[in-house]
Amino acid sequence: MKNGQPESLAEALLLIEKQKKRISEQEEKIRAQQGEIKILNDKLAVKRVREFAAKTESLKKLAQMQPLLFDLEDLGITVEHQCPSPSDEEIEQAINDEDLFGRKNAKKKPGRKKNTSNLSRQKFVIDLSEEEKNCPNCGSKMVKVREFVSERVVHVPAMEYIEEVHRYVYECQECLDENDKPVRKAAKEKRIIEHSIAIPELLAHIFISKYMKHTPFYCLEDAYNWQGVHISRQDMCNWSLKVHERLKNLENLFIRELKKAQLLMFDESPVQVLHLDEDEIKAEYWDDSRYRRKNDDSKDEGSRKNCYMWIVLGGTKEHPVYLYNFRWTRSGKNVLEFLEGFNGNLIQCDGYSGYNSAVSHWNLNHPDHKIELINCWVHARRGFADSFKATKSKHAAQALSLFKNIFDSENRLRRLYEDGRISEAEFLQKRKEEVKSHMDNLHAWLVDKQLKSMILDSSKTKEAVEYCLRRWENLENYINYPEVTFSTNEAERGVKSWVMAKKNFLFAGSGNGARASCFILSLIETAKQNGIAPEDYLRCLFEKAPYAVTEEDWEKMLPWNIEITPYKIRGEWIQQ
Repeated sequence: MKNGQPESLAEALLLIEKQKKRISEQEEKIRAQQGEIKILNDKLAVKRVREFAAKTESLKKLAQMQPLLFDLEDLGITVEHQCPSPSDEEIEQAINDEDLFGRKNAKKKPGRKKNTSNLSRQKFVIDLSEEEKNCPNCGSKMVKVREFVSERVVHVPAMEYIEEVHRYVYECQECLDENDKPVRKAAKEKRIIEHSIAIPELLAHIFISKYMKHTPFYCLEDAYNWQGVHISRQDMCNWSLKVHERLKNLENLFIRELKKAQLLMFDESPVQVLHLDEDEIKAEYWDDSRYRRKNDDSKDEGSRKNCYMWIVLGGTKEHPVYLYNFRWTRSGKNVLEFLEGFNGNLIQCDGYSGYNSAVSHWNLNHPDHKIELINCWVHARRGFADSFKATKSKHAAQALSLFKNIFDSENRLRRLYEDGRISEAEFLQKRKEEVKSHMDNLHAWLVDKQLKSMILDSSKTKEAVEYCLRRWENLENYINYPEVTFSTNEAERGVKSWVMAKKNFLFAGSGNGARASCFILSLIETAKQNGIAPEDYLRCLFEKAPYAVTEEDWEKMLPWNIEITPYKIRGEWIQQ
């Protein structure tokens, strides 16, 4: 070859082969880049949908975009025990009557709801004057023949006032000449925070405002300042820390009651903390090598670190417990603490791998008390829902229709079971007959799509297929336990309380501050779940806790044991 030109036929053919190889490599590179662009476009579409589109996943709205129900015969899948395909009228009725999870869309009755609360009532009379009660014709006294009664809700604006505490001291005047003078003074009230201006009512109002009404401390500080009450945000932070420290015994009881459950439900949410404790962070990792790698890969700005609030749901059916816990990391090692002393053997969570690590470690070291891990079906379905909303994938729509069959059957059977129309044994048997058949249909569809992954029209759909198949055994586990539902929606609703508050106070100053926040939120949410007004519970708790000594005294402080007393203004007004 001379000057890049072939001099013989053999050299020309060799040059052609090299050029073909180079073109083939370029085409392969272009295909790879196009595939990567498609994946990135799908991710961008999902992100845009989550950011800007409606969050609803109701069947009716999705059906308006694209029909969801497909016949499995069109997919080339034949499964035994397949349920008959519904008619068009049945589909339309399902769309109108149920959402995507099979829940009934009960229409609200028009008009105002009747007030059935235990609020006190005052009678306000609108009457005629004495002169107006005389007949305009003859002047005789008119007689009341009927009255109209209506209801109104009265709001009394919040009021702060100063309580002057006068402690009287007495001494015997007859013994003034003696060296030992008999002196008596009134006993001092015990306070949950000694030497503080905060009384139980004020503390309860501040904590409810922050954690239930999502008002940060600096806003409360401004509000109090306008009323002439000077309470700094630093004071409020310190009060939450001191209350948490004072109620450690009650927190231990909450943990004990939590572990009485047969099932523990987990979820977690990030929270930023300013001041870190490296020793505590290190202790939460399985080993030093993981700690170093995680620490080196950290992308947190400055000293602020993404830590985690873990929520655990447990307790008994009569007395549920919502426990919020602060942890520095998302390490699965944190789960082990809740398994020590746990009466049950079931854990339900999302698909995060940390739970698998924790359960595997526990079962390896506790062969006599093995834990069964159950994953959430709503999380499994979410990938397909995101794919359908973002890319209008027909394969994602097929998956959603199969998921709906599972949810419909499960919800219908659970309603029968909870209403007492079928026994527990019948419930489990029907689950294995009806729900399991729909699960098998979905599994067959997932396997078929995994084998034909090239035909999937969305990378997000492919990810959702892989997500389900990797966790299929854990997804199927729930069908054997009557107390387990198919989702962790209850835990996610519990996380929402934290997330809404966090959007306003943004971060915690320290680990102790985050722990105090979690404990106070545990008190509030557990009271709500047990049908007790949270502010009344906190007020009565802060009144009675200073007098608790024994474990029996602390047990009386639990939400379902405490005596809720009405609030009363003490003392008498000072004339100014």
